[in-house]
Parts: sequence; structure tokens; C-alpha cells
Amino acid sequence: MKHALALMTLVLLCPRPALPQHLPTPERHRRGLWGEFGFGPGYVRIACSGCTDVVGTTGGTSYLRIGGVISRNVVIGFELFSLLDNAFGFTPQDSAGATAETGTAAIIILWYPGRHGLYFKGGVGAAFGQFSIPADSGSGGTVVADTSTGGGMGLTFGVGWDIAISRKFALTANAASFVTALGDVVTGNRHVDDVIASMYNISIGLTIR
Repeated sequence: MKHALALMTLVLLCPRPALPQHLPTPERHRRGLWGEFGFGPGYVRIACSGCTDVVGTTGGTSYLRIGGVISRNVVIGFELFSLLDNAFGFTPQDSAGATAETGTAAIIILWYPGRHGLYFKGGVGAAFGQFSIPADSGSGGTVVADTSTGGGMGLTFGVGWDIAISRKFALTANAASFVTALGDVVTGNRHVDDVIASMYNISIGLTIR
């Protein structure tokens, strides 16, 4: 009996192993169905195979995204992006009187490499609109351009940062590029090979997450 009491006392006095503490689960960057829209300045540059000159100008950009969640660090979405410039001629290399209205519709993936708000974007889709294509250099070295309406395959790459302002809302800063492969284009009596439009923009948006 004495041995049993001594054994029980020893068990009670022995330090118990610490129970593992559960670390708090990191919050998801975006939850369920999310949406985002924003605006900012942009630049479009249009070149072609065999062209000695390019057409480029600044313009206003806007975008709309909506999507869902794949995992804690990866989300998928559909993005509509547009760059509008109703009058070229604001920069020396532009051709006065030309117009451009370009847009891209793409499926995008946003990857968050860590617990912070930094993410990288990649996507593929279709592009469309009016593109001014370099023709030749007029008097004084001014670029003369023809305007053609068409579309092609579009790629987009970018980086951004979500800045949380509440559980449901965040301000999102973006920097992105959009590359549109138009292929061969016919303008008037001229056949232009391998037309590529490149757009660049920075923007600030509001994310509902």
C-alpha cells in the first residue's frame, strides 16, 4: 500500500509535458468571391515588323476584376482592361489626328508569395480596339500612321500590393504591362506584318475581398 501511495505521489509531482499551442491561422488575402476596380495613367506603344518608326502615346486606363480563391496564396480572376486616348499628338512622336481605343479581356492568376500584401500577376486572353500603325515619316520627321480596327491574343504581367483598410476592403496598387499580338494587318492598300501593341500602366484600385 505504501508503495502504491509513493508511486501516485511521484506521478502527481512529475512535470507534465506542455501541450502544443495552436498558432493562429493566417488570414486569406482574398476570400470567396472578390472584386476590384481602379484607374490610372498608361502608355501604349505600337510597332510592326519592317517599320522604322513606332507610334506611342499616353492615355487614361481603367480595369475591373472579379474572381475566386484557389488556395490561401493563389486567386483566379477575370480582368477587363482598357486604355483610351481620343487624340494622339500629345507627344512629339505621335501622329496628330490618329485615335486609339484598346482593351484586353483576360483570365488572370494572382500569386501572393507571403503573408504580406505583395502579389504577382500573370494572364492570357484577347485584345481588341483601334490601333494606329506606323506608315512612314512625313516632313520634319513626324510619324504618319494609319488606324486599323482589329484584335488578337493578349498577355499581361504585373505586380501589386493590397493595403488592408478593413476586413472586407483594401486599397490595391498595381503596375502592369499588356502585350497584344495583332499579327498581319491590312490598312488601305498596305499590308503590315507582325503588328504588336504594348501597353504599360500604373493604377490604384479598391478591392472588395
